[in-house]
Amino acid sequence: MNRLEIAINTAVAAGELLIEHYGKIHQTNSKESLRDIVSEIDTLSESKIISSLQEHDPECSILTEETGLIGPEADSKWIVDALDGTVNYIHNIPLFCVSIAYWVGDKPTIGVIYNPHSNEIFYAEKGVGCFVNKQRLQLEDCKLKNGLTAMAFSGKAYNPVKRKIEFGIFGGLNDLSQGCLRTGSAAMNLGYLAHGKFSLVIGKANKLWDVAAGLLIAEEAGATVKFNITDSKKHLIDYIASTESSQQEVLKDIDLSYLEI
Repeated sequence: MNRLEIAINTAVAAGELLIEHYGKIHQTNSKESLRDIVSEIDTLSESKIISSLQEHDPECSILTEETGLIGPEADSKWIVDALDGTVNYIHNIPLFCVSIAYWVGDKPTIGVIYNPHSNEIFYAEKGVGCFVNKQRLQLEDCKLKNGLTAMAFSGKAYNPVKRKIEFGIFGGLNDLSQGCLRTGSAAMNLGYLAHGKFSLVIGKANKLWDVAAGLLIAEEAGATVKFNITDSKKHLIDYIASTESSQQEVLKDIDLSYLEI
């Protein structure tokens, strides 16, 4: 089994576990903020993914949301978010997913996002293309005014001045497009961009595991993608992914210097 097959099979198995427990999870613990939480299903799903990856790729290193780095610090590693959209999941909102990526150096080479509720599985391999449920995706250009946008930023109001900047960008996107959404899943934002549902997606101070797969999925679908890991110890990343026209327009009309890209 190659690594893409491993990632797909592992994501589907974890997604089945999420569906099995959907609507039954109530125990949560806050981490850094009210929206940065972990539930028992996050831990169960992550354990299942780790076991699968170690079974099929025994020498691998794995970076996960809940456990951290497993195995040696290596140039190549799996990067896993066992449940992106935990808040949505515990409130029975069917927008959540499993995200599994394989990175070599500072670049993604394999990405899989699986929303088991909608039965959408997005997957991509560097240089091969992007697919959803075996259908190849090719993003069509879209002007900002004709599309929906989405933004994901830190759930922790760590600095009121920075928060005001974030809300300003969010409001600017909302006014220049047909709406700016905060969906609760940064991974699904990028999957939906690849599928043409969004024309532009921005993230500020997201965790790497949230978007490690989605960045490649969006890029292989034809999106213009820029990103920068702004804090390697905390695994923070800033990014913008969009159609070409939308990115040109937003860079002209909104000051995005706050993003470290």
